[in-house]
Amino acid sequence: MKKAILTLILCVLTLSTAIAQFDAAMFVSDVFLLDTYIKRQNKDVNFKDTKSYKGTPYNNPNYLLGNIYKEGKVLAEKIAIRYNAVADEMEVKQNITDSDDDARVLTKSQDIYVKIIDDIYVFVPYQGGIEKGGYFQVTFEGNNIALYKKHIKDFSPKKKATSSITKSLPAVFKDKPVFYLVTKKGTFYQMPKSRTKKLNVFGEKLKEMKDFTKQNDLNLNNEKELLIAVKYYDTL
Repeated sequence: MKKAILTLILCVLTLSTAIAQFDAAMFVSDVFLLDTYIKRQNKDVNFKDTKSYKGTPYNNPNYLLGNIYKEGKVLAEKIAIRYNAVADEMEVKQNITDSDDDARVLTKSQDIYVKIIDDIYVFVPYQGGIEKGGYFQVTFEGNNIALYKKHIKDFSPKKKATSSITKSLPAVFKDKPVFYLVTKKGTFYQMPKSRTKKLNVFGEKLKEMKDFTKQNDLNLNNEKELLIAVKYYDTL
């Protein structure tokens, strides 16, 4: 009897190991661009030397724990992820403590999305193609409309001192996010930079939105206040 139980345990362990190996293989082939490691540099800036520039090329310079999903199903959970806004890529490594040199690029696919802490990122193709598509952060998703945020980095290269009385200036990354209203059909409406012009995006509900923003003293160039306005718009 004991021998039979031991045999059963060994069989279960063998099966579990085989399943784990299969899942790992599927994970790598499904999620990562094979052999694409984060060892390149962008903008002639050494991203590792954080003292050589101001700001950050990432949405968050630190790897944070997150999950990867494909078609709504979890492919990987509690793994280390960060979004490289300059390269418009997700950098992924198995554990927070792993070397950054071991990080890989996440495959770009509209079927795969990422959740980092509470932030959800989706990949949106452009005219059906992956090459010109990009990642967007889902700031709000309502019953009728969604608000997407595209992380844009305004880059200024380093400047060398031109005389003894001038100083060398480091490279600078500045956040210049762009927001989009997205319909359920997947149509994108870019929000203009101007506060007043942003209201025009609300189209047929322009009057209601003007009244609402005026009554609540909302500055549509402020992300939190824009979100309040969009949530109201979703109810109209």
